[in-house]
Amino acid sequence: MPMETRYLGCALALVGLLAVPALAEPAGDETFEGSFSCVEPTSKTDLNPILCQTQINPGLPVLNLSLVWHGDPKNGERLLDRIEIRRSGEKDPFQVLNGIASHLPADTDKAGVEMLDLNFDGFLDLRVRRSVSGPNISYQNWLWSKEAGNFVANPGLDAIASPKFDAEDEEIVSRWQTGTTGGGVDIYSYDGEKPVLVHREIDSIDKSGACQRSFYDRIDDELRKTGTGACKDE
Repeated sequence: MPMETRYLGCALALVGLLAVPALAEPAGDETFEGSFSCVEPTSKTDLNPILCQTQINPGLPVLNLSLVWHGDPKNGERLLDRIEIRRSGEKDPFQVLNGIASHLPADTDKAGVEMLDLNFDGFLDLRVRRSVSGPNISYQNWLWSKEAGNFVANPGLDAIASPKFDAEDEEIVSRWQTGTTGGGVDIYSYDGEKPVLVHREIDSIDKSGACQRSFYDRIDDELRKTGTGACKDE
C-alpha cells in the first residue's frame, strides 16, 4: 500500500474518533426524587451487612451500599462500622465511609442511613442518624461531589440539630431545645458547600414566668440581635 494512502487512512480514522461525542456530564435535577431501599438481616443472629441500593441522580449508575455493623451485647444497639459504596455491576467499592458515630436500636430502619438532597443541587446525599435519645437529633453527613465523583464529609451540617431541608427556599431549618423551657429556631443557607446561620429565634422564660422571644439576623457577616417579642405557639 502506498505511504500516502496509509497516511490518508490514519487521518480519516483520527477524524472519526474526534467526531465521537463526549459522554454527557450528569446534571443536577431538583425534581428528581431518587430511590433508596435496603434488605435487612433475616434475624437477630444474622450479622451480615445490610444491603442497600440507591439512585442518586438519573445520569449516574445505581449505587450499592453495604452497611457493615456489629451488635453491642450490653444494650443491644446496632453500631455501624463502615459503609462500602459500589457502582452497580462492580465488585470493589469506589468509596468506604469509616469513623461513623452511630448508636441506634437494632430495629432502626436502614440502620439510620438516609439518602436525600441536603444541599439542593439535584443529587442525593447521605446522612446517618447518630442516636435517638434527647430532643435534639444529630446526624453525620456526606454531600455528593460531582467534581470528585464521591461523597464528602460536611462537619458544618453535622453541627446542626434536628435539621429540616426546605427545597423551595433552599434553607435548612433547625428547631432545638435546651432543658424543659428553653429552645429556638435556627435558619441556615448555603455559602458554597458551607451552611451559614442567617437567622435565629430564642425562647426564654423571664422572671414573671412569661415566654420572651429574641430575634437575631446575620448583618455584615455577623449575627446581631434585631428584636424581641412574646412567644407565639406554632
